[in-house]
Order: sequence, then C-alpha cells, then structure tokens
Amino acid sequence: GYPRLALALLPAACLLLWVGPSALASPIRRHQPIRGVAATSHLDHAHRMPRCAASVSRRSTLPTLSLLAGSTLLHGTRPSNAKDTPEGKPRSVPGLGDPDEDGFRTFTRPYGASASGGMRAISQGKGSFPPYKFLVPDGWVQKAVSVADPSGPETDTRFSNPEEGDLLVSLPPVFTFVDDEEIVDTVTIDEIADPMKMLSVFAPQALGIGIEEDGEDVIDYSIVEKNGLKYYNYEVRPHSLVSATVYKGHVYVLAVKASISQWGRAKKKLKAIANSFEIVQA
Repeated sequence: GYPRLALALLPAACLLLWVGPSALASPIRRHQPIRGVAATSHLDHAHRMPRCAASVSRRSTLPTLSLLAGSTLLHGTRPSNAKDTPEGKPRSVPGLGDPDEDGFRTFTRPYGASASGGMRAISQGKGSFPPYKFLVPDGWVQKAVSVADPSGPETDTRFSNPEEGDLLVSLPPVFTFVDDEEIVDTVTIDEIADPMKMLSVFAPQALGIGIEEDGEDVIDYSIVEKNGLKYYNYEVRPHSLVSATVYKGHVYVLAVKASISQWGRAKKKLKAIANSFEIVQA
C-alpha cells in the first residue's frame, strides 16, 4: 500500500534533499569528508582513488537507490515479529521435543549418532548409561561441550539463555563416591552419602564453587522420590539449583545457575528445570 511505498522511497528522497537540485546537473569532483569522521575513514578514500573513480557524480547514486527501493517493493521487508536464534538460524537439537502449552520442551538424552557437539559422544554398549531427561524453556540453546569443558570432562550437556540462566548435566564417576565394586551397580544416592557430603564432592565441577559440609551456603535441600529412585535437590547461594541421583552405577547431576537479574526474571522457569530432572529407567 501507500505507507509501504513511502517507506521504500524515503532513502532516495533524503538523498535528493541532501545533494540539492544543482548537484544533479553537474558531477562532484571529489567527496567531502563528513564532519566528525576521522580522515582515515573509508568514507574519505575517494581522495586517494584514481581521478576517474573519484569523479563519480552524486547523480549516479540515485539510480542505485531507485533499484534498492524497487527491490524492497518486490521482495518485501522483514516481518517485525521475525526472530533469529543466537547462531542466526534455527538449529535442530537431537532429543529435544516440541514446546508444550507452558513453553517448555522435554530434552531426553540421545545416544551415538544422534548426539551432537552439544553432548559427549556416548554410544550404546560399553561406557553407555541410562538416559536422563529434563524440561528446557523454549528459547534456550544447547552449547557445545568437550573433554576440555571448564566444568570438567564429566560435563555431558549444556543449555543456556542469556536472559534467563545456564544449565549443565554432569556425570561424575561413581568411584569418586564408592570404592566397593560389588555394590556399584545397585547402590543408591542415600547409601553413598548424606546430602551435604554429596554436594561438597561434586559442587566444584557442577557449580564452579566449593561447598562446605556444614551447609552454610545451602539455602534449602530436600530428598524426593520419583519412580522409586531418590534424588537430592538443593538451592545454593547465590542463585543455583541442583538435582542429583545415582542409578545403575552412574552419578547424575543437573545444575542450574543464574545471575541476580536472571533469577529475578526467570526464577519459576529455573525451578521447573531442576524439579523436572529424572532418569529414564529401563
């Protein structure tokens, strides 16, 4: 319609007002530097160009703008509600489901060829482990992990949103907690250690901070049971949430971290993530 046409032709109209009618009749011998722009600016490179290149008239610019305006009319403008992912384009994440009515996706840890740079390469068979799952708010992005991850080689996957927070899942070796091979495959988290002792062992990797067994940094903790499996859940200062369990000889730790502003903005979402962490039992 007319508003769209006016918007498309606005750059050409502005240039016409700037150069003036007389500039259309005669060529300009060289570009004048824009006030406030350093002499080394690319806008002033015309002074060092060959004369034939420096004597391009401003009049020749108008057809270019007309072409741009026509292109805008032909192809349309970008919708105001269009959004880019942090990488600039949508990316499919293996194991991540569609958003539910509350705006959460369920992430179920895949294996082998289904895994991506956002997860450690774990295949079925030797070295494999029962998968886990948790809720991911729509808009969070999976981040790449490796054996050189700052949180340690036990880090299995990461997600983050710069406006809301970060999460990671860590899989520390069970022998960090148990040295009896006969009970490794059947031991439960409450048989390994009490909540404070357990947290003090894995906190440096999962949270990046040391936690004393006296629990001074722990705001709250609870022991919950899901499908017969016990989980230790924590809220740690300043704004971290942790859920941990042990199943079939594997330790699982999900840690959610946020800044003050992220916590104030997304506290309910962050708690929903931590509370949703669960092992997919065979």
